[in-house]
Amino acid sequence: MPGPEDVFGDASPVDPVERLERVDAALHDMISANELPLRLMLASSVQRAGIDEAHSDLPARQNRRTALIEAALAPARSQFTPTALKTLTKSLALIIGTESMVVLKDVLQLNEADARKVRRWAIRALVEAAKKPGSSN
Repeated sequence: MPGPEDVFGDASPVDPVERLERVDAALHDMISANELPLRLMLASSVQRAGIDEAHSDLPARQNRRTALIEAALAPARSQFTPTALKTLTKSLALIIGTESMVVLKDVLQLNEADARKVRRWAIRALVEAAKKPGSSN
């Protein structure tokens, strides 16, 4: 899993959409390179959820994507209300990651190029929506 320094180590843009597209590209590359183990991990976490209460102290999944999303949005924090920023960060976690790949590829049966277009459209739409007045609801 790439870290924020891997994605934003150089003189990266300040535009949140461009930065989020970097995150999307980095995770896409990592997911493509590790698709089978990630699918197995996802299947295992789905099976475990709600069944194995004896290990309830263990998280079902690690949350590494939020750190990348937060790093991508950091230079633009002032463009959002705190509540809108929290909601945007959580919404982006639905679009960027393994689960999104499964939906786009398996459920919607999109090829890589079309899946990337859909993710980028969603990223742009979510950022624009979060900037609008009243988006903190």
